[in-house]
Amino acid sequence: MGVPQGNILSVTLFGLKINSIVKAISPGVECYLYVDDFLICYRSKYIHIIERHIQQCLNKLWDWADTSGLKFSSSKTVCMHFCRLHKLHQDPLFILNGSAIPVFEETKFLGIIFDRKLSFLRHIRHLKDMCTKALNLLRVVAHTTWGADHQTLIHLCRSLIRSKLDYGCVVYGSARGSYLRILDPIQNHALRLCLGAYRTSPSSSLSVLANEPPLYIRRKRLSMQYCLKLSSTAQNPAYSGVFAGKFKLAFDCKPNQIPPLGIQVQPHLHAIGFKQKDTVQSSISTTPPWLLDHPRVNFDLHCFRKEDTPLEKQIS
Repeated sequence: MGVPQGNILSVTLFGLKINSIVKAISPGVECYLYVDDFLICYRSKYIHIIERHIQQCLNKLWDWADTSGLKFSSSKTVCMHFCRLHKLHQDPLFILNGSAIPVFEETKFLGIIFDRKLSFLRHIRHLKDMCTKALNLLRVVAHTTWGADHQTLIHLCRSLIRSKLDYGCVVYGSARGSYLRILDPIQNHALRLCLGAYRTSPSSSLSVLANEPPLYIRRKRLSMQYCLKLSSTAQNPAYSGVFAGKFKLAFDCKPNQIPPLGIQVQPHLHAIGFKQKDTVQSSISTTPPWLLDHPRVNFDLHCFRKEDTPLEKQIS
């Protein structure tokens, strides 16, 4: 309000203003906020309990928006019912500002398409379409007579294609292996264009020549890096979901079920010798940076030329 659109302070002021929305959440309801993308969720075995808690939270959120001078977008507000039941069951009914919130089979949140069964098949197909468009651009630049060299093409491949495949792979990496293998031809085709290899060249040889690991190894590496970073922040909401391991016995009894990230990555962390008890927890200083003592730097040698200054004085 009163700040021009596109102003340098718009994002900062909006972030300060919307942070109070988490205080309007009802107890038991979880929320996730990233700038202007907001999500609330509740888990229960019975649908009427879900409806009661979510509706109470929606009423509080509407009162907060009315008081704060903000409003929710009705066209962008959707509901998703994540359920593993195969039989017919009733979808929840929620009301926001007198209008029913539509229930969708799939929706995009922070660039990842979530479907009702969390199979991520729709997201993988959408990701393949985006990478195919980038392949067309790479195919033009990789012309045999006037195209770029191999190193430039590999750099473009990492920037245009691998960056798309890496984003969100910690989340959609829990999909079935048959779904994830849909993305393998994308990288193989890109490496063939970068190296100028034949169609019959083995994909493993292309990965070695381009110094690019296969996608399943890269997803494993990024998942391990995420868990290692998460291990130092116990206050992160995802910490308990990754390191609690309370469902490990349940998934051991059902080997056909895909386990969550925490159970999948535990054998890999154990193989590299990771011990959670030895991890140093990161903390934010209570003293703001502008109140810290500034370091004292001696600039006496700044007025002398380097070639005229003895080496002993330079080292000291």
